[in-house]
Amino acid sequence: MLIFAWTQPAGAQPPSRQSDSPPPAVFFGEEIDVRVVNLEVVVEDRSGGRVQGLGAEDFRIVVDGVEVDVDYFTEILENRAVESPEGEAPPAVGDGESVPTNYLLFVDDDHTHVTFRRPVVRGFMRQLANLYPPDQVAVVVQSHRRLQVLSPFTTDRRRTRTALERLESGRPFGGVLRSPRMLDERRLAGTSVGRFNEDLTSVSADLLVSSMDLPQAGDEARAESLARDLEFSITAVSSTMRALDVPEGRKVLLLLAGDWPVGLFRPAGQGIGLRSDGEMLDSLVDTANVLGYTVYPVDQQKGPSLRRWQNLRRIADRTGGKAYVAGANIAALRRVSEDVANYYWLGFVPEYRRDDRAHDVRVEVRRPDLRVRSRSGYVDLSRRAEADMQTQGRLLFPDETRSHGEPVLRVEIGEPEPTGPFRRKMLVPVTVHVPVGYFPVVPFEDRFLSRLELRFAVVDRNGQQAAIPVIPLDLDAGSEPAPDALVPWEAMLTLRRRPHDLVVSIHDPLSRQTVSTRTKISFRMEPTTIGGLP
Repeated sequence: MLIFAWTQPAGAQPPSRQSDSPPPAVFFGEEIDVRVVNLEVVVEDRSGGRVQGLGAEDFRIVVDGVEVDVDYFTEILENRAVESPEGEAPPAVGDGESVPTNYLLFVDDDHTHVTFRRPVVRGFMRQLANLYPPDQVAVVVQSHRRLQVLSPFTTDRRRTRTALERLESGRPFGGVLRSPRMLDERRLAGTSVGRFNEDLTSVSADLLVSSMDLPQAGDEARAESLARDLEFSITAVSSTMRALDVPEGRKVLLLLAGDWPVGLFRPAGQGIGLRSDGEMLDSLVDTANVLGYTVYPVDQQKGPSLRRWQNLRRIADRTGGKAYVAGANIAALRRVSEDVANYYWLGFVPEYRRDDRAHDVRVEVRRPDLRVRSRSGYVDLSRRAEADMQTQGRLLFPDETRSHGEPVLRVEIGEPEPTGPFRRKMLVPVTVHVPVGYFPVVPFEDRFLSRLELRFAVVDRNGQQAAIPVIPLDLDAGSEPAPDALVPWEAMLTLRRRPHDLVVSIHDPLSRQTVSTRTKISFRMEPTTIGGLP
């Protein structure tokens, strides 16, 4: 639980009278958004063979039941764009004939085990040499509820192979036997942590995996733990897609998810109502479709349950990919590289409303004997949702999200004090020194105005996150601030008395610039300053 209280920032002007308030157009003028929704479309005949040589006039794009124009079109054959007089190539294709694919391999170490995934990882290592030379590969691992880039996007196959060797060896990524969630599971089952650690060598992985299945309806605590666990992993994958700077070309997510929880879960903090694993996975699908990723789930060598297999298929089908399990997962990288070498790249420009609404997209071919595979929708993200995603990405992925030249935000953390019933929470004083000189200001009459957004994002050691609040900062000055000008803003955070990672970010909706900093908070800590001297 996270509760915020804040004070008037020192040095800021009091709120203006309504008659003196600037009109909204001062901060947000008319914006023309020309972002393209890219659709990678696979066309097959009834025997499963790829169909080539189609033109833009052979396709229909239907959005929410209404046909829209195909604004961009090109055919990709063997990773090369075919010139076509019928339509302009989508911007993501680039300005050359070569169309590389960017493979993001995400390994959830907390839900896989080195023994089961080793054959799959070794298969990846063997098949790297078969990739198209301009293709780039990145390797990211989630372990102990932390994200780490083992290798960024690179064409250096040796660097990627070194990252895969770390996963294959199991050091330090040993898999589910070390997962914090497994410890939670055993605690909830009434087994002491000490006894659990003693039994690790004798308890089979199959038994541990089976303990992840949906609990009985009366076991609310365990059900809530499973829901949080699945939610964190989904957030980790989504944050990875958002955070990494992807090179030009097609985007592919190779998702080695392992034994994610399945079933129905209670909504957090509610005693009635249920949410399904499928509904929770839809947020991952939405993120992939927004960012243009085709998802190919790849299971570890140990076969999944029917429900998990259905979930993998659900993710793949709604993003235009395929799921690989059992024997198919050993050669997954080769199969995926063949699948993405030949397709049609269509694009259209929707009318953006920035209302966070999901839209259904269906691609059809004007020949009844052909079948199509493509992503099934996109989300019209609001500016606030985009900024929330950016902050969440910085929370889980701090090293990969800082922009070049971005200043370090200065934040002072005071000494926490116990509070609440049984003193189970703590009050944490925070002073944020807002770098008003870094952001553009808007002249209005005889004043200089700035309208910023302050966000606090926290995650505890169990991966539990709080909702990210948006605190408006309306700053008013009689003169243009100096480039190094700072305005202190004081806040009081209420957190559980346990260690937390805290990200403080300030976002300017006008310029879309963001500054942030990250620190750790525990109950016993000395006052500290991050991003500058005390």
